[in-house]
Parts: sequence; structure tokens; C-alpha cells
Amino acid sequence: MGHAVPKGKRKAEQRIAIPMTQGDARVRAKESLRAAVAALRELGDESLRQVFDDNILDQFLASFAPPAATVPDSPYEYLRQHKTGLTLLALLRHAITQNYSKAGVLENESHVFVSPNFHQWFADGVMFLQGQERFGGAIGLYENGKVKFAIAARDTLKGVNLDPNDFLFVDVADLLEREKARPTRALTAPETAQHELRKLLDSRTEGESHYQRFLSSFPWAFGDQYSSVEAHQSFNDENIPDFTGVRVRDGARDILEIKDPFLGLFRKKDEFSAEFNNAWNQTERYLDFARREADYLLRQKGLRFENPHCFLIAGYQLTAPQKAKLRAKERMNPAITVLAYDDLLAIVDHTVALIRKFQAVPPVASEDVSPDRGDA
Repeated sequence: MGHAVPKGKRKAEQRIAIPMTQGDARVRAKESLRAAVAALRELGDESLRQVFDDNILDQFLASFAPPAATVPDSPYEYLRQHKTGLTLLALLRHAITQNYSKAGVLENESHVFVSPNFHQWFADGVMFLQGQERFGGAIGLYENGKVKFAIAARDTLKGVNLDPNDFLFVDVADLLEREKARPTRALTAPETAQHELRKLLDSRTEGESHYQRFLSSFPWAFGDQYSSVEAHQSFNDENIPDFTGVRVRDGARDILEIKDPFLGLFRKKDEFSAEFNNAWNQTERYLDFARREADYLLRQKGLRFENPHCFLIAGYQLTAPQKAKLRAKERMNPAITVLAYDDLLAIVDHTVALIRKFQAVPPVASEDVSPDRGDA
């Protein structure tokens, strides 16, 4: 004999068993969306990320239509089969593009748009895009009241996902002001640096001294990292790095060790050469001394070191496997970065392009522009 089922429970089971109609689903979806909108509006900016940290946003978008990459159909058949859902996604994209990109005016009165960026790598700053089109243009960073723009920190490898270590952020206005005060005023014709470095490399000029003179003349060859680069600041009789760079952000110093571009960094089968290992060991020794003897260096030499970093500049026209091997070596000691001269040239090229693009300071005023709704 079976047990009796309470009357209320039996009715609940009956309700569950009844298939939901399309009309019911529409009503439920509308109610759920309205409830979600109301709840999201109550959240602060920081809490929003916690709501969407489980691929919920991807799932929400996929509820309109499956992602194109997952469907084997032709592009046109894909659009036809999911016409309504994809049209709604297109309307959503249009609304985002038109309503969430802020118009601004440069000092030279040209108009730009400043838009949000999906990358956000800085806890105390916000990354953005700035350009003539909404949601496009140069990558920027607004932090501590300063506007900076990204340049490549090195000659990047194809097919490798980029991360914060692959970018430098340059405050163009500050960089130009600092260079005005320098006797050489190198940034009045920044292309000179490009020409000089390329000439040295193309002619395969050997000897560290040529490249040391270049970096003394153009400290911005490291991006906007150093206000000045000073040669041969002796630590003691055994530790004399080629340069120390005075960091823009805090006035402390980093170590810059310059080697000949044509120094052989690798042996056969892309194993590190003895010359490279000697150079690497040398930079580790400099770093160790700067950390252990920071008080001595400040009192006796006037050199302030706080969490110093060391750039080892060596090698030219390295292969992708060789560059990958250097990155693996860097991971063993993150305080050392190996810059090949390809990397140095990439930084110079990007800095010059950035200076020419933003010779005026970034947006100083907002522009009251109504969203353009006529191009739907």
C-alpha cells in the first residue's frame, strides 16, 4: 500500500509537469530581466564584477544566439537562422557604442572619443581607448589625475597573448616638458633617435660605447620610465654598471647594462652562450649589491635604490624561439629584463609615433554631444 501524498504537494507536482508555453516563457523572461535590472542598479561599481565573474555575461549573450565560431553553417545561413537574436545583439552593440563613449576636445580643438576598454590591469587607474572613432584608437591609462598612453615595451612575438609587462604607459605632456629643459632638446625632432639607432644597427656598428652615447642622448628610448640616464655610477671598485636610470614615478634608480648588439647570446641549438651567462651573472651581482648596500649607496654615493630593476640590453634580430627562451630566463628572476636591440627600436618607434599623434595634451574638456541615433 502506497503512502498518501499530501494534497498541496500533489498540486505542486502537477504544476511542474505542465509544459511551459512560449507565452509563459516570455512573461517569465520579462519579469526576470526587470528584476535583474533593478538589482543591478542597486549595486556599486565594485560589486558588478563579482556578479559577472562566472561567465554569466557570456551565457546571457549566448541566450540570444550561439557564438558564430561554434556553428558550422555559412555566415549568411548563420545570420538567417538566428535573425532575431542576432539583430537584438546588433542593437545592443549599437546602443553601447553610441551611449557609452564620451566625446572630448583636445587643446588643438580636434575632437576625439574616449571609450571604456575591456582590459583593466590597474587597481588605482582606469584603462581606456581614445581616437577619432568610438571604441577605437590608442590605449590609454588615467591614474592619479594623469593621462598616459600605451606603447610596446618590446618587439612582441606573434601569436603570444599580451599582458601588462608588454606595455609602457607614457605621459606625453610630462615627457615633452622634461625634454624642453634638457640641453639637447632631443624631442624637438624625435625622428633623429630613430635614424641614429637604425644607422648604427644597419651598419652593424660594434662597440658598446656607440650605444651608450645614444642612450645618454635619448633617455626616452626606454619609454617614459626615466627622467635621466647617467653613465658609470660606480658602486664600488668591482661593481660599475654602465648606467643607472632615475625613475619618473619615484626618483629611485634602476640599473641599465649595455652590451654590444652583435654579442652572441646563443650557441647551437639555442643554448645560452658563455657571453650571455656572464652578462646575466653580472646584472644579478649589481642587483644584489644595490639591494644589500642601499643605505651605503644613498649616504656615500647619493644613489637611491628601492626595489631596483635591471635592464640588460643585448642581442639583435633574434629568432622567436630565442626570444621565448629569454622570456623563460626572465621568469627565473623577474627583476631582470633582457631587451634586444629590436625591442629598443620598437620602443623608440612607438614613442615617436605617440609624440607625433599627441603633440597636444590629451582631452582637457568634455564635449556635450548627443548620441547619434540616426545611423541605425
